[in-house]
Amino acid sequence: MARTNSVTSRVIDLNGFRSIANYVSDTQDWIGSVKERESIFEEMRDDARVESLVIDRKNKVLQMYGSITEGKNKKVNEACEQLLTFNTFYKLNNILLNAIPYGLAACEVVWEFRGGWYVPVDFVPIPRTALSFPQHVEREWGVPVLTSQNIVLSDRRKFIIHRNDDGELNVWGRPALRSAYAFWKFKQLGVKFWAMAAELCGVPSILAIFETKSEEEARKRAADLTAALQNWESGSSGAFGNVKDIRVVSSQINDFNKIVELCDTEIAYAITGQALTTNTAQYGTHAQGETHVQTYDNLIKGDAYKLQLSDQQLVNAFIELNFPGEVAPQYDIDSTDFAPWEVIRDAIDRGVPVSLKALYNKIHLPEPVDEKDSFVKAQPSFGFSDQGKDDFFQKR
Repeated sequence: MARTNSVTSRVIDLNGFRSIANYVSDTQDWIGSVKERESIFEEMRDDARVESLVIDRKNKVLQMYGSITEGKNKKVNEACEQLLTFNTFYKLNNILLNAIPYGLAACEVVWEFRGGWYVPVDFVPIPRTALSFPQHVEREWGVPVLTSQNIVLSDRRKFIIHRNDDGELNVWGRPALRSAYAFWKFKQLGVKFWAMAAELCGVPSILAIFETKSEEEARKRAADLTAALQNWESGSSGAFGNVKDIRVVSSQINDFNKIVELCDTEIAYAITGQALTTNTAQYGTHAQGETHVQTYDNLIKGDAYKLQLSDQQLVNAFIELNFPGEVAPQYDIDSTDFAPWEVIRDAIDRGVPVSLKALYNKIHLPEPVDEKDSFVKAQPSFGFSDQGKDDFFQKR
């Protein structure tokens, strides 16, 4: 029973994290603490440009079709197909892909015993600020510690840790938002400057021109006129003596759009690895667009390859709990380019064998429930019978 009790009991309590007062320092030197870094990242996600790029990168991976390679054990294959569904992995991956912007994502797997099977029914995200990697605790590399409860999250059946790693083996992963921080901050300062400048320059200044005989009288007259003009409001009118002319002096704020466009372009490079497929290209050629699309696709494929390793951990745990001693089948996220429908249609017309399962899963054709639910368009015979004779010319 120890094997089952350890996975069906719940460990993570989100309410408990709110009472945590002290946080262990991040191992990176970029920002002083995990709490500080998370606060900055949340501010960055409030930027519409940053948020749209992060969501687009995540969604491109979430929409990819995942499948489990069938093995020799039919019962294992049927259990995996029935209980480890697309929705199960979608719910898990929606949490794990937060490692793209933040560098690391962690969650607890909630198992329940249903119908004779241990089934993953939910996934609880673990806040990054609740984790630490203390040097004095004996643990495997990369396994975090739940700081508040001093629990090493080493049980791979209960905890899944996913990193957006670039090969440097940093325990906190590589946040995509880190590279975008400098230009995001510059953009924020630019917006602040623009607001201040607009406040100063948006309301035009009024200049009164007059003549006096002495400098002392000019200073007194200028002070009186300035005081009177400062009290003017929109729609007001007034009369001034000994004034030859009143002129409006306006100012302009130039090049603000260029600053924002530059920052948005650099943010796109940091998060997606390119700009033309996510920015409006004014001078980009078709060849440049193709190159940028390929760059983005390669980045998404890399995200998928790393994610399927973490998804495999769920498959391994499922087999270990339900089929002890059996070899876990391989989970694969298909990130290859799928042929467009026009190509598939031509292949079918020319008698090339095409997988129905792939059509239903990847093209999302509505799969018939049974033979009565299946609709097949009748093919015209063009006047020929099944024996190959022309019925039209046989008629008398």
